[in-house]
Amino acid sequence: MNNRYPFSPFPNGWFRIAYSDDLAVKKVIPLHYFGKDLVLFRTEDGIAHVFDAHCPHLGAHLGYGGCIKGNNIHCPFHGWGFNSQGNCINIPYANKIPPKSQIYAWPVREFNGVIMVYHHAEKKPPIWEMSSIPKWDANQWTPFKSHRWKIRIHPQEMAENAMDSAHMTFLHHQTFRELKNPGSEIEGPLFIRRVSPKYHLPFVGKLGAEAEGLLEVACYGLGCQIAYSSLKVIVDLNAISVVMPTPIDEEYLEVHIIISVKKLFNPILTWAFANRINKEVVSNIEQDIPIWENKLYRPQPLLCDRDGPIMQYRHWARQFYSDRSATTTEKFRVNMA
Repeated sequence: MNNRYPFSPFPNGWFRIAYSDDLAVKKVIPLHYFGKDLVLFRTEDGIAHVFDAHCPHLGAHLGYGGCIKGNNIHCPFHGWGFNSQGNCINIPYANKIPPKSQIYAWPVREFNGVIMVYHHAEKKPPIWEMSSIPKWDANQWTPFKSHRWKIRIHPQEMAENAMDSAHMTFLHHQTFRELKNPGSEIEGPLFIRRVSPKYHLPFVGKLGAEAEGLLEVACYGLGCQIAYSSLKVIVDLNAISVVMPTPIDEEYLEVHIIISVKKLFNPILTWAFANRINKEVVSNIEQDIPIWENKLYRPQPLLCDRDGPIMQYRHWARQFYSDRSATTTEKFRVNMA
């Protein structure tokens, strides 16, 4: 049991569980997230599905030998067939299907090459939606490059990093020299943090240079943070980093970051810029990891006047836990188009 945090290790919301390229039509993949065994598969209509893994009959794991026929998945043990809603629709050797012959089907969304599921502690349906990554277009931006870690931390505390202004200029001084004009905005499940950093540019001259830019981090719940950075050094440089932490169990996250840059007029310059951004993001994350994995969570931290909107962020995050849910029942839609 994880006692590091005074809240559930499994917040409600949308979380990455695979990339689209991982899942061909009729492919079946076993997964383990949120402390549960799951099965991911793509039916012949091209739609991705995620179920609880075990057949309600005698408990076989559908991810090990389960097969797709049409738009149904069939158990490898006795051939029971389940439709995309998780209802048993066929038992090869029986005329009557027992009541409650059903597997829980997780809400799934697929966009920009990412497959996400909606986790809710009480299995309630989504009250807000994910669609596509804003500002990103395959014709104008480079293909996403992915990075992956297994980290002992909670998704809420990981995203809190974006609110912690002081650590950015201290721990990540090689990237951020100064932060100006901080501001934040909240709209339901969306928290946006904006600053104007002074970036260190090691690739300009022998000693490097500095340039002011813009940084916007948009938190879509606790399972997806999209960072947009821009600055001008002769030409406009723009990058997108998508951070996707998914709980594996009560202790660990599987963290994926995908990174893309806006194409420049020269392919070699584009490659050099993308390579530098990837190295910078990976370096910053790996500076954070040993601190994250060994720190305490302070419910009432001793904050200073330039630490950033940490408590505002924590209050916003309360809505993603069933025991601290928001009182409103209004359905939010996060427009990511």
